[in-house]
Amino acid sequence: MKIGIITNLVQIEQFVKEKMATATPFEWMRATGGNTGNVAFVQGVQAILGDDINIVNWGDNPEAVNKYYDHLVICCANQIGAHVDLAGWADRLTCFDLPVTFIGLGAQSDEIGVIPDVPEGTLRFLEVASKLRRDASSPNIITRGSFTTEVLQSFGYDSAPLGCPSQFICPEKDLGEKCFKRQKSSKYPRIMTAAGNPWHPSAVLEKVLVEIVNKYSGDYVLQHPLALFQLASGEQNTLTISQQKRLKEVYSFIGDLDEVAQWFSSYSVFFADTQNWMQYSKHFSLVLGPRYHGVALPIQAGTPGKVIAIDSRTEELSLTTGVPVVKYAEVQDLSADELVESCYWTQDDAENYDNVREQNAAKYILTLESNGLTASKHLKSLCSASV
Repeated sequence: MKIGIITNLVQIEQFVKEKMATATPFEWMRATGGNTGNVAFVQGVQAILGDDINIVNWGDNPEAVNKYYDHLVICCANQIGAHVDLAGWADRLTCFDLPVTFIGLGAQSDEIGVIPDVPEGTLRFLEVASKLRRDASSPNIITRGSFTTEVLQSFGYDSAPLGCPSQFICPEKDLGEKCFKRQKSSKYPRIMTAAGNPWHPSAVLEKVLVEIVNKYSGDYVLQHPLALFQLASGEQNTLTISQQKRLKEVYSFIGDLDEVAQWFSSYSVFFADTQNWMQYSKHFSLVLGPRYHGVALPIQAGTPGKVIAIDSRTEELSLTTGVPVVKYAEVQDLSADELVESCYWTQDDAENYDNVREQNAAKYILTLESNGLTASKHLKSLCSASV
């Protein structure tokens, strides 16, 4: 089978090879689809597929795509909600006219249980997606979790709640146990902190996250938004007046905006490929923060971590993949030391992570195969012999 993958990354291999060291913040965001965590998702998709894979772009000639490929795999995001209209996807997929499997689709809501409103174009997309199933009796949408599956079901569409494929990047089966052992053996605590979004109410966490970076020889890992990359690159003067005002409010404890930019320049890091991200995270004993991939990817390298969920997206992904998680409102009043202590893993965390991961791998295999796709040997190796 010839599989075409549609992602939101833009010429990422060329970017990493030729442009990354000198790229502007705008180039960083363009290459990584607006959030560097997307590189983890895409590598996860590539790791679980066993067929011949090539990149397809939404703007490619539909006739050529239809003629060359047998199946399309779409890397999705939190696109089910009032904030996104997927009418364009519906139109383009109709033109491609190929069997399609969607991986990682998520619903956007302030909290789990609240069904979001969606535009008419998104409802039309769901109808088109249903018609492009290879097997009418099997779902062709893999969601981020049970909440998104519940949302899709409310509109009359089936899906499989299996979480993000980035949970399968590491080839080791007992990954949770490895994380727990690393935690117990670490003599020099260093904390990797996944920075949040200054424009979200959870920005109240950033003060303690910065304190953790300063106190625990840490780094402040950026994924989004663009304004933080501009700060880290010393381009604070390119920010709008309203952006500057908000950043001054959130990070006023550091100093004025120039001092904030100096701190970002010294302590923030960001990545455009998963292998460097994972390798770098091995220098740390723990990772925590509001970004799911900022925590989940270091776990793939054996560094334990905990997500501080700021909305339904991050909470749902964490619960579905077994990554330890806590709602930000439950920890926003903790001191730096208290927050770090609350994020350490227990033996139960390690066992739960490994059990959930193996179960998800088995279900991923069944779902891929029901869609006519071949699961990779890598993915199959994560299951027990009896699966």
